[in-house]
Amino acid sequence: MTSGPFLTRRRLLQGGLGLAVAGAAGTSLTACGSDSSSTPAGWTEVTFSSVGDPTTQKMFKEMIAAAQKESLDEHKIKIVWKPAPGDDWASVMLQFASGTTADLQRIDDDRVYDLATNGKILQLDKMISDKSTGFDLSKYSPTFTTKVAVEGYQFSITPGMSANALYYNKKLFADAGLTAPTSWADAWSWDEFDAAVKKLTKKNGSRTDTYGLQYAVNTIQATAYGAGDTALNENQTECGYGKPETLEAIDKQVSYIREGYAPTVDVEFLPLFNAGKLAMTWQAMDISPQISPDIDWDVMPWPKTPLFAMTKNYSRTWVIPKTAKDPQAAFLAMKALCGKAASEVMAKAQFAVPALTEVAESAAFTDHPRPKTANVWAETLGEVNGNPVDVPFPRGPIGTALADSFVEGTNANNLMSGKLATADFIKRGRAAVNAEIKKRNWNGSKGKELLEKGGALTDPDLKVTEK
Repeated sequence: MTSGPFLTRRRLLQGGLGLAVAGAAGTSLTACGSDSSSTPAGWTEVTFSSVGDPTTQKMFKEMIAAAQKESLDEHKIKIVWKPAPGDDWASVMLQFASGTTADLQRIDDDRVYDLATNGKILQLDKMISDKSTGFDLSKYSPTFTTKVAVEGYQFSITPGMSANALYYNKKLFADAGLTAPTSWADAWSWDEFDAAVKKLTKKNGSRTDTYGLQYAVNTIQATAYGAGDTALNENQTECGYGKPETLEAIDKQVSYIREGYAPTVDVEFLPLFNAGKLAMTWQAMDISPQISPDIDWDVMPWPKTPLFAMTKNYSRTWVIPKTAKDPQAAFLAMKALCGKAASEVMAKAQFAVPALTEVAESAAFTDHPRPKTANVWAETLGEVNGNPVDVPFPRGPIGTALADSFVEGTNANNLMSGKLATADFIKRGRAAVNAEIKKRNWNGSKGKELLEKGGALTDPDLKVTEK
């Protein structure tokens, strides 16, 4: 997720496909191996690729086997697993540039917009809405079609999302006489959370022995939206985050670092949490296997800040490159990997919350030793009182500018290290985003113009999100 004290999960190279390729030129590529036997005569072969550690690759192979048995064997379609070269998305982007990607490719969700507007991946709205071979979207969470949509069009599928929530130490909570909320609908108020952070923190003079909270800088997005603000105005012509309530909420959050209730962002959270010296830490699902078995933990929602309790999830996203040998077969393979059998494999691995609702609510996802409140993860794919739990953050070039200005780089680093006042952080961030909007003459219709210019839209009048 991170490779240094201030780096985030977002791409290391930005500005479009060309820059990503240039940055990947030094990547060491390895042969794409396959664990499958040869494809039977008369069958259609679909290659599927992703980055991932050995545990993740094992899960993908099990998902493929489950999908084959459930439906693909009947269609005489065989998925051939090919691990991606290298260990990052830059190596995958190099494959896109050279036209050597797999027929079905997992990709970083932040790169889908660039791939779509550069005409590298297929628009999927027509396939998804096909009555005979498409998806029954009523069976999937709302985020299935909205989370990584490009100007409302579908260029990817998100079979699951790694939910971000607060992991908490149950013993420290019990010692403090605290009971954690078990649903986003019952999230603590800002004041309740504030009192808990301070009660859980143990100080010895100027030194903090046990921290009440640790968080990543991108929680600022959830905090701002929870204050009733948005990143952009409705027509995307001006940066948001201008409400007084936003300043107050972000400043309150950052004060935990300034006042010693939370560690600075250059401190590794895992040793603290595993040593019982950290009560709450905001993390994604993939951190679970790294927590010490000696720590009794569970998950709880981020607080209301102060209107809504929201989070910022990480999408597990797949696309079909335009170089796919048989796009329809690739789509059916994609659909099968979003089916019940494959989704249950993903659920058991706790790799992500399955978008298929019945699996997210099933024992395959909920029946684990920890967390006991897996529903806190699952609920992030839905809504609470008509409000989405997962922040609907803008994508595209202005979304990148927002991340660069508020989550990454000097502005965010100085805020989190106490070198910059919150008001100045917001002022500088808004100025940088507004300058990018002006430079691009950006508005809400520019994204579609980019898609049209890149030859991306095969069905410009079809959006499954509007059905």
